[in-house]
Amino acid sequence: MKIKVGCILLILVLLTGCIGNDDIDDDPNIIKPTTQGEYTLIADFSVSPVRLYHGTYLGSFDAMEIGRRLQQKSKTHFSIEQHYLQEGQILSYDRLISLVRRESDVNPQGLNPPAGSLFDIGDGKTFVEDAVVVADIVELNFVGNASESYVLKGISLAIVLNQNVRKTVDGVDTLVTIQTDRLYQFGTDIGRKLESYLRTIPAVGDVPVFITLYSTASSDAALPGSFIGEGIFRNRSGQFVRNVEKWVILPSTEANTLDPTLSSQFATLKSSLQRLLPEAVGVIGKARYINNEADELKITINMVGKTYTEVSMVTQITAQLLDTFENNDMLIVVEIRSLGTVMAVLERKRDQDKPTVIYVN
Repeated sequence: MKIKVGCILLILVLLTGCIGNDDIDDDPNIIKPTTQGEYTLIADFSVSPVRLYHGTYLGSFDAMEIGRRLQQKSKTHFSIEQHYLQEGQILSYDRLISLVRRESDVNPQGLNPPAGSLFDIGDGKTFVEDAVVVADIVELNFVGNASESYVLKGISLAIVLNQNVRKTVDGVDTLVTIQTDRLYQFGTDIGRKLESYLRTIPAVGDVPVFITLYSTASSDAALPGSFIGEGIFRNRSGQFVRNVEKWVILPSTEANTLDPTLSSQFATLKSSLQRLLPEAVGVIGKARYINNEADELKITINMVGKTYTEVSMVTQITAQLLDTFENNDMLIVVEIRSLGTVMAVLERKRDQDKPTVIYVN
């Protein structure tokens, strides 16, 4: 009898679970993620009221890196099981413009230094008058499920900082670089100011606010910038911590110094591919490091494919050569291009042994 009762209870639990999943899957108000580990989206998609501003002042590399990485970072504070993702709706156009303007008597919430002030770049000797340090603020919202009426439960923000600022000397404009420690210190100061300002907005109240600091500076124009700090503010209190993140080009001296193993593995892949065809095959890599550990590798292969067989050969051999990279904690994405056109994409996700191959043309 005990066994029968146990079986009946187990069946009821399984049925309850199935019913719950069906309810979620059938909910027309949400869009389930196609990739495991990502956020469910609100189906009634509301575009960001400041999307045009972002499109004007953020380059494509930075725009994608900020949005994608901000989502990844937010998972630590706003779980994918209990939160749905929505475009930022708190910062209207007027609010954003007032924040990225200079602080003044008529605009006390401004995050950029006051007009006429001198900004210390952190080297102890260089000061920049009227420095424009804050370039943009990117916002994501996290809401509850249907039973919670999709109420706002969390806000994530990235304060976009210009690490290279313009300085005028004898009528000539030059770019000077703010020291990272100084930029972080400035960012944490205005980050707390931003959090205080948000609390004055009725829709925010005591909602947890996650604020990150993003520097647009990079070692190469083909690379995005990086996050240098973050802080979670709950019950109107919180602290910032430093981030150690950067993108590097492969091959390069910087990559060799930072990660000789990955540089050697990349060189093996590159030399193997360059022996395949009579025309030159170009291979360039971009690697993102978090706390000095490779987290993501993007590889672009440029070839002159005369036939489908040549493209297929390069694609299949590349898929095999990805075994060269032994770090399975690193996402690898490869684009194979012929005369500038993407022909195939390979992706080896974290904790996977073999890549997925998609032929585009």
